[in-house]
Amino acid sequence: MFRKTPSKDRDTTLFQELKNELYPHLAGVNGQLKRLMDRHAKIIFCVLLLFIVASFILTFFVLKPNPENQAGNFKKELKAIPGELSDEFSALQDLTLRAAKMSELKSDIERIIAQDSISKTDSTYLEKASEQLKYFNNHSNEN
Repeated sequence: MFRKTPSKDRDTTLFQELKNELYPHLAGVNGQLKRLMDRHAKIIFCVLLLFIVASFILTFFVLKPNPENQAGNFKKELKAIPGELSDEFSALQDLTLRAAKMSELKSDIERIIAQDSISKTDSTYLEKASEQLKYFNNHSNEN
């Protein structure tokens, strides 16, 4: 009952065997679906357009998310997380925010350096940004 049936061809895969077994059944279903689509092409097209319009209306006009409600739900979900995971989640969130800030600082520094002449405000911003970048780099190396 549990004997392994060897395949005649060593290169056959499971998907090829399934295709060989199920192809006659799928070919019949495929032919019926094709005839149905050929007969009712305009109706099917109109129904698809109706679904697209209905989903657009529902998404942007009927089911508007409430920002206060979303923040409350997010806080409830965070409270449901166990303490150990909550600490890890907040550390991960801190790392993501730090990485985003570092990326923003790097792009601002590169933009200012690429300019031909730097104004006084750009110079002070460049100094502060480089100090912040050094702080973030040192702070991330400590963790």
